Amino acid sequence: MVRAVVRSILLSASVAFLASPAQAQWGGWGGWGGSSTLAEGYGRGLGVAAAGAGQYNVDTAQARSINANTAMQVNEYMYQVNKRNAQEYYARSKATQQKQSATGEEIHRRLHDNPSEADIHRGDALNVVLDDLTSPLVVGNSIQKATQEIPSQLVKNIVFSYTPNMIAISLEDLTAKAAPEVLLTSPAFETERDAVREAVAQARKEARAGGPISPESLAKCQTAVKALQARVAATLPQGSPDRKASDNFLKALFGLTNMLKTPAIETFLKDLNKIPTTTLGHLIGFMHTFNLRFGVADTPPQRAAYDQLFPMLVALRNDVQAPESNPYAQQGSLGNPQAISRYFSAGDPGAAGAAPQPKAGAAPPPPPPAQP
Repeated sequence: MVRAVVRSILLSASVAFLASPAQAQWGGWGGWGGSSTLAEGYGRGLGVAAAGAGQYNVDTAQARSINANTAMQVNEYMYQVNKRNAQEYYARSKATQQKQSATGEEIHRRLHDNPSEADIHRGDALNVVLDDLTSPLVVGNSIQKATQEIPSQLVKNIVFSYTPNMIAISLEDLTAKAAPEVLLTSPAFETERDAVREAVAQARKEARAGGPISPESLAKCQTAVKALQARVAATLPQGSPDRKASDNFLKALFGLTNMLKTPAIETFLKDLNKIPTTTLGHLIGFMHTFNLRFGVADTPPQRAAYDQLFPMLVALRNDVQAPESNPYAQQGSLGNPQAISRYFSAGDPGAAGAAPQPKAGAAPPPPPPAQP
């Protein structure tokens, strides 16, 4: 049973969309995202993580090498990162909204309990409901119960927004809290270590301001990680514990830098032209797996789509009794960034290369029947 769950998680993460029990396809909406299993509930960010690891075509052996506990830890960690990102977003909102005296927590409370039409059209109110629905406590149930059909055209009118700040936070966490001791303390890596920290700090600064990561900053991050990787290869003996830990850490670090780039969402949206309707569960699963948010609705069709979606999402939140994802509430663990290293370390050894883009219609071979 565990193997079946793990394989389902990784196939979801590698964008192997299941059209039916016997047929797999890439990049489709004809059944993906609304699975009847709980596995999709463990997929927050693993779609873009798969891109970062070069894992779009994960085979069964790789899938089995990542246990369900690691996947759940990644999901919990990214959920907590999303709360930190929300706090920074509300801080920026405070400076731009008319009620400048409102605190971030007051802004969140308004969005959660009594949003205005403008809050809905900015996407902020929908994102608050989405956060509640994708809590690790209820996300599987949310996706399963969201069977309501919605027009494909409505989905195409959604302004999908990718948030690199969540990845920049993860990069910062990984370098500060999950680096092997040898990379943190050895003088042999001082120059490359400082370069990585500087590059990550620059990317985090750009992301915190709410903008995309510049091509220059992205290139600087990847160049710095590759330089440290080369230094590790020249310094630490192959097969030694320090070398293995360092290789896994750097694979995760490079994979996260690839995730700073916006995924090719339009590739998947093209498949909506083939079907008249999809389901609300497909939409939630899609946004959950790719760490997508609702952007600002600027046109009348976009605003109409948000007006139609918002009450659906609220009704689903009430149905599944989703807990409030309040970024200002007392938090327990902030999540463990080492789960990111474990996820990437089980993937393709060539992860520190260019991330492939998904290609609709290219189907990986179906996995063999699950083993007990």
